[in-house]
Amino acid sequence: MIKTAAELERAILAQTRRGLRTLLAVPRARAGGLARVEELEVPAAAGPLPARYYEAKDAVAAPLLVYFHGGGFVCCDIDTHDSICSWLAKSSQGRVLSVGYRLAPETPFPGQVEDVRAASAWALANGERFGAAHGRIAVGGDSAGAYLAATMALELNRTKPGAVALQVLLYPLIHVQDSLWAEEELRNFRFLGRVACIYIAKFLGAEALPSLLDVDLSAAPPTIVAGGGPMDPVRADVRAFVHKLREQGVAVTERKYPVLMHGGLNFTAYSKTATSALEEVGELVRLHFAT
Repeated sequence: MIKTAAELERAILAQTRRGLRTLLAVPRARAGGLARVEELEVPAAAGPLPARYYEAKDAVAAPLLVYFHGGGFVCCDIDTHDSICSWLAKSSQGRVLSVGYRLAPETPFPGQVEDVRAASAWALANGERFGAAHGRIAVGGDSAGAYLAATMALELNRTKPGAVALQVLLYPLIHVQDSLWAEEELRNFRFLGRVACIYIAKFLGAEALPSLLDVDLSAAPPTIVAGGGPMDPVRADVRAFVHKLREQGVAVTERKYPVLMHGGLNFTAYSKTATSALEEVGELVRLHFAT
């Protein structure tokens, strides 16, 4: 029997996690025609991280794309995002390494950043093992995973310029600051986003999670950004983020899908919009490294 508000919150979170796995971890959602899919573990300070490697049949020489899943830092894993990563590998004619990280509230912030830092360092050191181009990686993610990818790209490129050759950000979460969400609460479905971000900040223990609009973006790599329409509450923040990247001299390729909702790219088993968008994003990745 649930006795306290905290117990109720934990029960709701557990049910949400189970529901998302049931809905999204669907074998038929994976792209067909891949040359290789391999289960791995990536070493990290707190213990090994689950990972999955995808390689296209016709994989070309390019940096390994290291992908971090979304889910508000509290939900999802490499299984719920298997479809996204498989379609990106296939359509980019490349190689994708999907890496899980510890979730909140079991692991408070910045544990998630520590995990993606370890995963990125491992990928830089081991990319050639998979046939990827030497010495550089690309990073990507959706929503909260895109936040982690963008944070890591800045960190690595400040330390070693050019270490991250490209970032692929799918409807990226830019911040969880309630004051900023409240400014547009009733526009563009921001009221839904505000509720979600209050929830995220509480479980993450990070209401002061740095906003990507408040940091120096000059070390960011070339960027591919894909987002949705009215059902994507982060789109106003993404617009501001893209503007700031361009102001600081970063090359940005942006794609918008008017009928795409936030999180919609996971639904490749059900939605042609999702598969078509991932095919286009993957093709943009391929073209970036072909030039």
